Amino acid sequence: MIYSLPFSDKFDVSFFKGFSLVLSALDNRAARSHVNRMCLVADIPLIESGSAGYLGQVGAILKGKTECYDCTEKAKQKTYPNCTIRNTPSELIHCVVWAKSLFK
Repeated sequence: MIYSLPFSDKFDVSFFKGFSLVLSALDNRAARSHVNRMCLVADIPLIESGSAGYLGQVGAILKGKTECYDCTEKAKQKTYPNCTIRNTPSELIHCVVWAKSLFK
């Protein structure tokens, strides 16, 4: 599946070619995948980082030398996206917001 991101036209390959290194700490897979692809095409090293709960990861992505972000299998999300620090719905509004995000 290909995601269409609202910023993909602005932050294209020519934008990324202006850097010698990209540090990524994005919070969603579609955006992380976009940055990964742009860095690979532009041949720019990427330091990719992320977190899930109390666990975190950091890795370097170098074209032709390491696996890319999209090349590694991702664990399925076990929680619902919402605005609480606990990351589980505790109020009706959290469930409504989560359900609305499925039907965009």
